[in-house]
Amino acid sequence: MEKHRPELLPEETPDVRRVLEMGREVDDFSRKLFPGGATVSGFNRQGWENTQRLMKGGEKILFQPTAVAGNIACRADILEKDKNGGSWIINEVKSATSVKKEYPYDIAFQRICFENAGVEISGTNLIHINNKYIRKGDVEPKKLFNSENITNEALEKMEEVKKLIPGALRVLERREEPDEKFLAQCQNPKTCEYMKYYLESLGEAREETEFESSEDKTGIAEKLSVLKYPLYFLDYETYSAAIPPFDGTRPYQNIPFQYSLFIKKSPGAAVVYKEFLARKFENPVPELLSQMKSDIGPDGSVIVWNMSFEKGCNDEMARMEEDYAEFLRGVNGRIFDLMLIFKLKNQLYVRSEFQGSASLKKVLPVMCPELAYGSLAIQGGAEAMASWPVLTDPKTPESEKNKLAEDMLAYCKRDTEAMICILEKLNNMIK
Repeated sequence: MEKHRPELLPEETPDVRRVLEMGREVDDFSRKLFPGGATVSGFNRQGWENTQRLMKGGEKILFQPTAVAGNIACRADILEKDKNGGSWIINEVKSATSVKKEYPYDIAFQRICFENAGVEISGTNLIHINNKYIRKGDVEPKKLFNSENITNEALEKMEEVKKLIPGALRVLERREEPDEKFLAQCQNPKTCEYMKYYLESLGEAREETEFESSEDKTGIAEKLSVLKYPLYFLDYETYSAAIPPFDGTRPYQNIPFQYSLFIKKSPGAAVVYKEFLARKFENPVPELLSQMKSDIGPDGSVIVWNMSFEKGCNDEMARMEEDYAEFLRGVNGRIFDLMLIFKLKNQLYVRSEFQGSASLKKVLPVMCPELAYGSLAIQGGAEAMASWPVLTDPKTPESEKNKLAEDMLAYCKRDTEAMICILEKLNNMIK
């Protein structure tokens, strides 16, 4: 489909662009582990010719080398001359923090390709992110990355991959469009970019669910009975990157740069709203915590949606800023997770429209349709994360920054507005 109908691919969203950009950043930074390497230009045949030329010229480290062998081709991340001098080592770079089960297949194919092209391969390494690394000063490549020798794992997959290649080639040679039978190969509709197209080809898209509606008013009342006023409805927006951006941060750490907070001091009191948004691309944690400590008092429940996320953010910030550690531990001790009421396994409040999910994006349109996210310019956390570097970029025009900040504040505020509305609906129901 990508080869013959690329116009059907969905538009590249800001969060998708951010993921791709992060992958390129990791690839570029990994080259610091191999000083003196030469970059191979070109793709396919041209890339293979340039790779051979550099090899014959005595280069010992090649970035983005290509191999073409008959009807298969591949491009490696880093090819390194073995110390013995007669063979090469494939170094595959991944943005992940561990060796995933599909990686040996990837490297096995590369090995097949290079060896069929006449390049002797003696080893294969997987270079990935070390998520235990904490930045202090300049990022240190040798500490940021872990390199694992997965030669044996790749060799074990070689025969299986060789048998898969003819089938892959048949798919590429196919000229007719996929039919509805292709749907059977999609194990998860969320990962099928062409699902909408396939469903349209069937003539009708039906969504069925096996979940029945149910509610346990007694169980809900028992859960909510632990809430103590004042109530604080809290939500973070965070930034995360493979290469830690600030001192004290680690790879893929969720770094809060924004929060929204509604405060309800008593059952009949009007809510008070507080918000924070960092406007510079620098460590936002000290300034955020300074304001949050003045906004959140020492007593009362802190209501969130999916507490493992907020608690995890607080734990990391406590590690980074010891002066606020006691305050953050106190906040974590008072957190109430409103999402638990909607977890399917708890059977407290279930609706078929939730489709088995307790996500706020699924629950809110059913509980409080007037607050659905459709009217907002930013409609998801990944999009909000991708927006922060744009907001804080000095090159972004001031008018664009102001509009973006307005959209980011509106999105974060909606998450806490949603929790207030949902809690009110639950209270009315059990009364």
